[in-house]
Amino acid sequence: MLFLARYGAEFSMNDTIETLNAVFSVLQIARAGSFRGAMRATGIGFRTLDSRISFLETKLGFSILHRTQDGIVLTPEGQQVLEGAEQIETVLARIQRLGKTQTGQAEGEVMLATTEGMGTFWISPQIKSFSAQHPKIAIRLHPSMSVANMRRFEIDLAIQVLEPVLPEIKRVRLARLHLILAASPSYIAKHGKPEKISDLKDHTFVFHSNPQFSDLSRIEQAVGSKLEQTQYLVLRNSSAHYIAIENGLGIGYIPSYTFGIGTKVLPLTLPVRYEMDVWLCFHEDARNTPRISKVIDWLNSIFDPRLFPWFRREFVAPKDFLAIMEANGTREMVQDMTLLR
Repeated sequence: MLFLARYGAEFSMNDTIETLNAVFSVLQIARAGSFRGAMRATGIGFRTLDSRISFLETKLGFSILHRTQDGIVLTPEGQQVLEGAEQIETVLARIQRLGKTQTGQAEGEVMLATTEGMGTFWISPQIKSFSAQHPKIAIRLHPSMSVANMRRFEIDLAIQVLEPVLPEIKRVRLARLHLILAASPSYIAKHGKPEKISDLKDHTFVFHSNPQFSDLSRIEQAVGSKLEQTQYLVLRNSSAHYIAIENGLGIGYIPSYTFGIGTKVLPLTLPVRYEMDVWLCFHEDARNTPRISKVIDWLNSIFDPRLFPWFRREFVAPKDFLAIMEANGTREMVQDMTLLR
């Protein structure tokens, strides 16, 4: 409790557990943005959370947070308590990870957090081949568009499109995603295919918006004007976003790798696309843990741009995928490329 001592508060040994509970309650409430959100995330009742905060405020002699209609706002002192809570969480996570790292065997679970799209459409289908080679390692996939909290000990690895900012988290630029416009054959048959950028203003769109990126501004920048609200649908789930495009609800951005694994939509040839780097994030001791090290090597292999042209730093058009992979002798690594024949 050294970070609390600077406030002049005295904590007896009997207070330690209650104080830790209160400190972590600050962390949970701040992350959820409200007491209600913290209650949903933790299963802890309001009275318990409220009494913990009151206990800590009494001990420290200042207010930690203010309640508002929109949630909670940390005081400047409360912000310092939050920073201390995050430090405690990091230390505890390292202690809890010690038991996982002190083994020379490549066996056990590896928790892999990924973006929802890559986890569902690219990584998940390839876990079977990894498991065949490493039957004692169980990959637990956690697809989500929220940025993974790597301070939590249960997250071993994370794949995300935002570079991590925590200095204790190691990161490797794994690949590059190229997002291009696509539409279903049914949409094109009904609304026509845009042949030039200016044509886009007359079409409808399906956008993907989440904590890591948003598509709407990309189209508006390309068109040079704001879209009418009736022109687009915004979805926060990658699977729902793709299904909406496939079912003809509108034009949308999808990663170019989608055309390498089989899809029912067609790429548009307009030069309206954008790129995002894919980051592999891990703890400092990851390479010292055999089972995690094996998964890192596997992830590097399935995102290798030499094998999979859609992950190269330079853009490769979907129409060129098949020829490149056949020339490289890697055609058999992806089973369904019927659209590109």
